[in-house]
Amino acid sequence: MAKLSHLEKEYIKANHKNKTAEELSKKLEKDKELIEEYIKELQNRQSKKNNKNEKKENKAINTIKKMFFEDKEKSEPIYKKYSIKPYRLSKIDFIFASISFLFAFFLYLFTLTPSLSAGDNGELTTAAYFLGVGHAPGYPFYTLMSKLFTYVPFGNIAWRTNLFSGTCAAISTIFFYLIMAKVLGQNRIERGFSPVVQIPALLSSIVFTISDNMWAQATMAEVYSLNILQIASMLLILVYWYEAVWKHANDNIAYYGSKYLMAFGFLYGVALANHHVTLPFAFAPLLFIGIVLFLVNKDRYIEHIETSFISIFVFLFLLFIGGFGYYRFIMNYEAYLYFPVGVSSNDSIFSILFKPFSDMNIMSDIFTALANGSYLRPDMIQNLKAPFYPTLYKGMFLVLWSLFLVLIWCLVYRYFLCKIDKFNKDNDFITGISIEYYKMLLMLAVGVIIYAYMPIRARALPPLNWGQLNEPSGWENLSYLFSMIHRKQYGTSGNDIAAIFILHPEQVSALINIFKTQLTSLGLLFLIPGLFQIFKKNKFIGIFSVFGLLSFSISLMAYTNPPPSVRTLSFVEVFFLPATLYMMVIIGFGIQWYIEYFNGNIKNVFKNPSKEKIINAFKGGHALSLIVVLIIIIPIFINNLSRNNNSKDYSNHDYSYNMMNSIPDNAIFATEGGDNQVFGLVYYTMVERRRPDLKIYDQKGNVFERIYGNLMKTDGRWLGDISDAVDKDFINTGRPYYMAWRRDGLQRLGDYYFKAYGLVFKVQPIKYALVDELEFFKLLTINDYKEIAKEHLKRDYEDSKIASDINALLDEGLISVQRKNIYNGNEEIEFIKMYELPFPELKTEKDYWNTYIMQGTEEEISNYDFLTREIFISSYSLAKIDMYNRKIKIYNKLLEYMGNRNEARNGITKNEANEKIEELKKLKREEEDKMLKIGFDMSNVYFAVGNQAIIDGNYERAAIMYEELIKLEKLIYPAYFNLAASYEYLARAKETPYEKEAEYLNKAKEVLESAEKTFHRGRDIGDAAREQNQTYQQIKQFTQRIEAQLRTPKSQVEAMKEQATIENSFESYSAYANYVYQNRQDIEETIWAKNEAKNRAKNTEQIFSVNKDLAILYANTGDIDSSVNILNETLKIPNLKKEDKSSLEFDLANIYLNQKMYNQATDIYSKYTNELNQDGAFALYAIGHMYIEQNKVTEALNIYNDFKSRMSPLTSTNQLIANLYQDVESRRVQIMQYLASMPR
Repeated sequence: MAKLSHLEKEYIKANHKNKTAEELSKKLEKDKELIEEYIKELQNRQSKKNNKNEKKENKAINTIKKMFFEDKEKSEPIYKKYSIKPYRLSKIDFIFASISFLFAFFLYLFTLTPSLSAGDNGELTTAAYFLGVGHAPGYPFYTLMSKLFTYVPFGNIAWRTNLFSGTCAAISTIFFYLIMAKVLGQNRIERGFSPVVQIPALLSSIVFTISDNMWAQATMAEVYSLNILQIASMLLILVYWYEAVWKHANDNIAYYGSKYLMAFGFLYGVALANHHVTLPFAFAPLLFIGIVLFLVNKDRYIEHIETSFISIFVFLFLLFIGGFGYYRFIMNYEAYLYFPVGVSSNDSIFSILFKPFSDMNIMSDIFTALANGSYLRPDMIQNLKAPFYPTLYKGMFLVLWSLFLVLIWCLVYRYFLCKIDKFNKDNDFITGISIEYYKMLLMLAVGVIIYAYMPIRARALPPLNWGQLNEPSGWENLSYLFSMIHRKQYGTSGNDIAAIFILHPEQVSALINIFKTQLTSLGLLFLIPGLFQIFKKNKFIGIFSVFGLLSFSISLMAYTNPPPSVRTLSFVEVFFLPATLYMMVIIGFGIQWYIEYFNGNIKNVFKNPSKEKIINAFKGGHALSLIVVLIIIIPIFINNLSRNNNSKDYSNHDYSYNMMNSIPDNAIFATEGGDNQVFGLVYYTMVERRRPDLKIYDQKGNVFERIYGNLMKTDGRWLGDISDAVDKDFINTGRPYYMAWRRDGLQRLGDYYFKAYGLVFKVQPIKYALVDELEFFKLLTINDYKEIAKEHLKRDYEDSKIASDINALLDEGLISVQRKNIYNGNEEIEFIKMYELPFPELKTEKDYWNTYIMQGTEEEISNYDFLTREIFISSYSLAKIDMYNRKIKIYNKLLEYMGNRNEARNGITKNEANEKIEELKKLKREEEDKMLKIGFDMSNVYFAVGNQAIIDGNYERAAIMYEELIKLEKLIYPAYFNLAASYEYLARAKETPYEKEAEYLNKAKEVLESAEKTFHRGRDIGDAAREQNQTYQQIKQFTQRIEAQLRTPKSQVEAMKEQATIENSFESYSAYANYVYQNRQDIEETIWAKNEAKNRAKNTEQIFSVNKDLAILYANTGDIDSSVNILNETLKIPNLKKEDKSSLEFDLANIYLNQKMYNQATDIYSKYTNELNQDGAFALYAIGHMYIEQNKVTEALNIYNDFKSRMSPLTSTNQLIANLYQDVESRRVQIMQYLASMPR
């Protein structure tokens, strides 16, 4: 018989299913039997293959079933295998709960802050008092609830709202006690007293009461005590639901506990209207609900494990596709609302996955787009790289995207999955659990409706109306509301500390420290046995508690992604209070373990609850175990009492009053915007109506009268110009104008300077700066006044203005000097009298400080919270140190004026001046030591003291400070640089022996190596990107400098210096200078050598060369005046070559540009704008850049257009011009897009 060929077999294989053997036989012209035999062979092969696959599939499914679905004939249902006997609360429990409440209430009452505390206290209290709108997200529920306590008939308003927090915290201990009684008593006793239930429940409630964060938040007006009350109530409902579901597990109809779940959903929505920290709390409860329902119903309703896995897989697939599409959609259309292009290293995986779904910012942008005629606001677009098209359809796409995904899921489920027989059998359960989740979401939405309070109350125009939600209407009103809810003004979360997928080790350490701080290290004595006990006695609660603790903590740390600095963690640690609640459940079981351990029946510890002996009587062993527990609790209580006893804390009260008492009647006072500074004044001026004569503003225009217009509509790039204009108007009112800080750019407003009056600074005409110094020196010259004015104004002061000021001061009778229209500079000015002071009785700055009230000893203050201690550091100590430094500078100036004379014109001798300097240095040192005691955990304290030590030349002290700083916070790289620089200075010091030089330099190298090791971005973004990072480059460059110095020791350098001295020529000193700079990068020694070379210069070429080098060196050290003077001096050299002159002028212009002295820089660059060469191109480019920095967008566009038209022909022959041209063209496009998007 003929055989089939390979091609014939392939044809049969492809067609045997849809053609008969007879048809194939005719087609191939082969015997029919031969074809039938081959078809039968194919069918046999396929059958074997199917059987093999089925076996594999069944094996996999059986494995899963063994994991989750034990053989029903061999195993009981889980609700029978793990039966739950609920503990029913009785009168004894309510007595113990009342004890818990009373202990907490009176503890918090006696440690309550008596007035205003630091942070948001003043603002939240003011919002509650007036039913106003607080800072984003508005906290509507807190505002409404705390308003009730403002009606308490005693105490100041701030104390009353503090009392509200204490009461909420105390009530939450009731709920926590009930939770603990329920879970500790489960499966152990049915009802009544048991020493292993009520006593550990009460003690764990007390431990929760005295935990650090809980206690701290209970003594001040903040939202977190109310938040923990809400979360505790939700957890109690969850416990009741859990017991009810298990109780009804054997019912004929699936029981889901709807009433409990709906109550949970509603309370969760209300909690969201209090604080966003509730968001990650949902992870554990929602998963717990799903798992419990699954386990209880799996034996009766879920017959096929495949259905659950298929449904979960389809849903997650849609979620992934939706999220990825959502993300790519935003990226493709250049709407940089969340991320830069691509996934940047400063976004944790949590923000990347969840942000598109949780970010209310998108809703804000959509409604704004609708309100603004289908265009996104210009300030939403941070990086314009392509034309930005109308966004109406995009906005609708983003709004409907989530609804679209839900619709797809419904269609897949209804028309695909439900047609599968297996799904039909499980349909009731899947549908039922879905409906329960939808009910929860519905009730959540009802709770969240409380946010409607904000636009409603905003229209009533309360004194505190953050966000101005009363102004917009229609779509834009929704835009404002979502912006508030989302906290859009605070920007996105995250920074460049954490890696993309993992927490940084320092963040993990910080997280552990947060929990350790709650109960000190002694808490481990409860936590460790608690983990054993909870998994032995109540496995489900154990899994839930541990998962809740870890999921909340890790997800919140990853999402907020804070830099692991003490200051930042002081803000975010309170966010972890709900996680502490989970930890306290475990600790409650730990206390139960102690109670059982000494109860005379130790075997109970190792038994399951169903097999243990029931204990209903209090025995002697229980008293012993109680003593052991108290021995652990009492030190925790004492430690946390010292940290949280705020009954004497008047810090913010005193600070606010001290500021107000520094300002005269009818003055204008601008505050910088810090919480302690602004919110205290908000409370005292609005609620207590202190100082109604003052006109107070905050820099950001959030809480006081809006002085910068509508910031929601204002492009942030224009805020500087708006601020300048507003401040000019204030000055021109004629009212005294005070500021809480020395704002940058005061010289832009006119000829003014800041005069310190204690805590505040008055804006005064520059002429009075002369009187200030004359009061001390008694006699100065016109040239001295020029230097004084230049120091304050950052520019040369015109001769005509000097004459005008002098004549004005003569008219006021404050000085004595010959009246002239033009002064030559050498005229002497005598002091007559001081100008009128704000408070005549307070003649000096020290007098102001003597009037200030600052209650509390250093010991007491050092135990206050971080924000409160910041008042004493940032507002008091640093201000005093600044005052001492200014006085030291004045006395050093006096010694300089005295020259060889022993007595100054003001009668002070050299000895007296030197003694005074030493006295001021001692006072400064005492203030620094005080800072170190109060701010023992503050990086800015060590940084400030270290910097002062460098200024004073005390490098040993500086090194100690930076070493302590690095121990405190390992990721502050300037600390590494300053520490290495301190060791470098010590190595270079003349008194340092040769053998010590290498020791100091090696220490500097070790510091830089440590910095490189801790540099986090190496793993995160790869070696190539790391090499481009500026911080990393600085580390490497500094290391190279230290290594160069190790290769060229000081002995070798001094030998070369000696040789230069012997040769005593321009060439020898120049060679020495170049050697020192190249091999040791010792700028100070290089400057000295260059000056020596300059003194020996023989021609203009040498002078030009050395002066140019000196100007750059001085600029690098920050001595801008010397740099500018040398360049101007060099420009006066006769017969300079054109290219030399242009080189000098460009150096001078660059210095002016870097100092933001734009007018002087523009004057120089403008000389070259008509030249069709490299100088002309760079001059136009620089002028355009300066216009951009000054927000003069139209002027910049004109310059760039000029650049394009004139420099275009040169791009083919000059690469530098071509590069500038490319950048200019990119900027032109951005500016035109920006201007086109502006409303006409």
